[in-house]
Amino acid sequence: MIKEYISPLELLELLRPKIKKELYQTDAKYREDLEQEIIMKILEGLRTKKFHSIPTFFELVEKEKQPK
Repeated sequence: MIKEYISPLELLELLRPKIKKELYQTDAKYREDLEQEIIMKILEGLRTKKFHSIPTFFELVEKEKQPK
């Protein structure tokens, strides 16, 4: 079952492996600070952006068929 809503904490947990992987491109002494900055930017984006429900594949196809 696909959830219609994901909490910010759930999103961060989903993104954490990718964040950790990318942090290895940074010097070890800066990783913790950079990780905190990335998390803050993600949370800030979630707070300031308005996200609508994502259309299904078929909704997108129908929208593309409509004259512009």
